[in-house]
Amino acid sequence: MITRMITASAAIVIMSAGSLALPVAASAAPALPKVSDCGEVSAKPTGLVLSCADANIALETLKWSSWGKSTAKATGIFSENDCSPTCVAGMFHRYKSNVTLSAPKTVNGTKVFTKVRVVFPGITDQSNRTFALN
Repeated sequence: MITRMITASAAIVIMSAGSLALPVAASAAPALPKVSDCGEVSAKPTGLVLSCADANIALETLKWSSWGKSTAKATGIFSENDCSPTCVAGMFHRYKSNVTLSAPKTVNGTKVFTKVRVVFPGITDQSNRTFALN
C-alpha cells in the first residue's frame, strides 16, 4: 500500500513538472519589407515596372545582392521607351544599372519599400534617377 502511494505521488510530481512554464523561445524577427510591382507585392522580383500607367519604364533581369530591413540592392537593366514619335511607335532603350530600394513603410498592413534609386555606371549622358513606388 505504501509503495502504491509513493508511486502515485511520484507520478503526480512528474506530471506537475511537465506543466511548469518553460522559457519561451525568442519571437521571430520582423518580416523584411517587400516591394510593390504595380500592386503585386513580392520579395526579390526579377523585374519591376516603374511607370504603372503605361509600362514605358521598367527594371529587368534584377539580381539581388542584398535584401535588408532598410534597403535592398540589385544590378539589372533599366528599360525606357523614348516615345518618339509616339509611345506606341517608340523604341525601348536599355542601360545597365545599379538599383537601390529604400524608405520602407507599412501600406495596407504590409511593409514595402517606397523608393527606388537607379544609377547608371559608366554612362555620362544619363543622370541617376529616383522613382516612387506604388
